[in-house]
Parts: sequence; C-alpha cells; structure tokens
Amino acid sequence: MMKINEMMMKDLLRSASFKHRPEKRLVQTHIIVCPFCENGHPVPTDFDSIHRCNCGACYKVCGNHSLENSVGDIADELWSAEELDFVRSIPVDFCNIVIEKDFDRLLDLKHTSDFNGIERFCKYDVNLHLSLVWVKRLF
Repeated sequence: MMKINEMMMKDLLRSASFKHRPEKRLVQTHIIVCPFCENGHPVPTDFDSIHRCNCGACYKVCGNHSLENSVGDIADELWSAEELDFVRSIPVDFCNIVIEKDFDRLLDLKHTSDFNGIERFCKYDVNLHLSLVWVKRLF
C-alpha cells in the first residue's frame, strides 16, 4: 500500500514540476462560400471594399436598400467603361448575380463566437439589414 502512495506522490510531483499550459480554446472559423465555385473566403468586415474570388466573381457587403448601387459598383470592377456601356445597351444577360439577404445572421454568429469580436464600421447603422452581393461575368 505504501508503494502505491509513493508512486502517486512521484506522479503528482512530476506533473507539478511541468509548467501549466492553459487549454487552447477551439476557435470556430466562419467563412463565406462562393456560390459559383464553392471556394471559401473570410467573412468580410470592410463594407466598402469589393472582394474577389479566384474564379473571377466579386462580392461586397451592402445595406439591403442599396443592392442596385452595389451591383453597379461590382460591375464597374468587372468591366471596363467601354464594356460596361455595351453591356448596359443590350438586353442580354452578361453576368450572374447572387444575393444573400440574411448576411446579418452570419455576422451575429461570428460576433458571438469570435474572441476579439467583429465591429461594423461607424458609417453603417447597426440596425441596417445587410446583404452579401456576388456578381460573376458569364463571358
């Protein structure tokens, strides 16, 4: 019986001599997925920037009230001025557009799980409903 207690004591002393390492917290990484190629991208926090996917699609976060302007901003990024004039003059589809209108839910989910948090830029009203807009050229 004494031998077991000595072994337990040695184990306790050994474990006490090691530096205590805090447990690593599992960090959930949230991504958005391109609807055209299924590549993952970090959740955008810069609501003014237009971001690009490797497949050529572009995406932007915007308020639901400014969807049309945001699609126009992305179009300016995808086509030159001459191409854009041509695209707008012909009633043919030149791009695919995907709009995720429930983007606020993803931001809320990221905010609650992200240790550092995520903040909206001050020029955006926190009560404004946000969308994620994707645009990709067809040819």
